[in-house]
Amino acid sequence: MWKKFFVLIPFAVLFLASCVTDNPAPIYGIPPSRSGATLSGTYDDSVSHDNSLPIPIAILHQTENKTRGIYEPTDGIYLGAWLLPHKPKRDFTNDVGRHAVFVREMHLCEEVPATWLLQCMAVHAVPLFIIHPPLDDDSETPIGDKISRLAERLGAFNLPMFVAFYPPGHGLIPAEYSVLFRYARAIFLSNAPQVAFVWTAPNMYSTIRNPFFPGSDAVDWVGVPVFSNGSCVVETFAEFYHGFQEHHPIMVLPLGVSHFTTKGHSYRISEAMSEIPKVYQALAGFPRVGLVVYGDAFGFIPATRDDFSITIEPKLLEAYGKAILNNHFMTQLEENPRNEPRWVRSNFMGYYMEGQIYVNVGTLNELSISVPRTTIEIGGEVFADSRIISEITFTKCGIRNVVLAYGT
Repeated sequence: MWKKFFVLIPFAVLFLASCVTDNPAPIYGIPPSRSGATLSGTYDDSVSHDNSLPIPIAILHQTENKTRGIYEPTDGIYLGAWLLPHKPKRDFTNDVGRHAVFVREMHLCEEVPATWLLQCMAVHAVPLFIIHPPLDDDSETPIGDKISRLAERLGAFNLPMFVAFYPPGHGLIPAEYSVLFRYARAIFLSNAPQVAFVWTAPNMYSTIRNPFFPGSDAVDWVGVPVFSNGSCVVETFAEFYHGFQEHHPIMVLPLGVSHFTTKGHSYRISEAMSEIPKVYQALAGFPRVGLVVYGDAFGFIPATRDDFSITIEPKLLEAYGKAILNNHFMTQLEENPRNEPRWVRSNFMGYYMEGQIYVNVGTLNELSISVPRTTIEIGGEVFADSRIISEITFTKCGIRNVVLAYGT
């Protein structure tokens, strides 16, 4: 199969694809975690706090002339769900409400599941296909022909779609993968231009220098799995996010909050019920997170000892339903986003203390604002009281639980 494909690819492309390294990016300005802190470093109002102590909070500022990706929302996060194929989507939406996206795994050369697609259409949802390598050993059929057939079939529906092509586990070396991904993207642009192409990062430690990253010009969205099993993932996800936010919209694919692990056979139902809304609230603080897919059932992530499903536990399903009631989450695809300034998350966290907002001088440097003469030190870093910064207005947003900087 590969012999027939790669003889057509210039050697220089392969060479460049193999020269990328994956040097980890630094973590910028993440303050120490504290009781009630969530994924974004913001806090949960349900937790009792001493208001005289500084509470870390994300700061978002606006930027002009930033092109949005295909189907990237103007301001908000699409809700998605990854269910078993036979799980009725209408039953799920009746239980917890409408979702903008549903996920289906399939192998290249499989028939497109038309019935499943019709079910998505019936609940006004957009399909997201996870495409794995073909199961057959048909080396006589060029891989390009197989991709073309899939693109033509999906393109015939003339619907907005997402395709996560060859997620981790494909067994290819970086050079093979990068060239194949780019080749597939070109075929889909020709035969199914309404499909947004997704590169799936292996984990939250991945950077844009990952040897498997095929290049920004071939990627519409970047997906990454995020799992919470009681451990803090603040710093890791923030690092991943800051590495990609300037380049692509990001989807959490999938999100999982553990409520049971076979390691010690430990149940965490109550903890998971509390954690699910915290995680969704936290994700609202990352403006280029445009889609979060809850993984009730998924296959391409390596097997773990944890159970992340919610539909088999009524209490978890109820907690999930409450978590997604936040107005920041969207239940329908926005095909034509408005031409508005895009929010950018600062590389530096701010602090909220005694009802006042304190801004890291690193954020002021990002905004090209002079540092006031009067500053304070919190946790070894320098901050300014937002009330004495005249060039810009800092306002706490209750819906997203972040600070919004206006006037940039």
